[in-house]
Amino acid sequence: MSGLKETIREFLRDSGGVDVSEVADDSPLFSTGIIDSFTLVSLMALVETHAGFQVDPMDVTLENFDTIERMQAYVDRRRETE
Repeated sequence: MSGLKETIREFLRDSGGVDVSEVADDSPLFSTGIIDSFTLVSLMALVETHAGFQVDPMDVTLENFDTIERMQAYVDRRRETE
């Protein structure tokens, strides 16, 4: 299984048509318009599938989901508490 960061990059490239060569782990995705709210919902589902847990809607914030790095950190934190 590939890592979460790689999975997110593949998703952005394949589903969003994003040139991922220009997206760093700390590049803002939602707040800069690289992804929109519809893409974010699909991305949440991808994170849930990859991580093996359901994302709490209250956790869907820019602090947790605006960058690839933040998504990885969110998953790591959740795994520590479960």
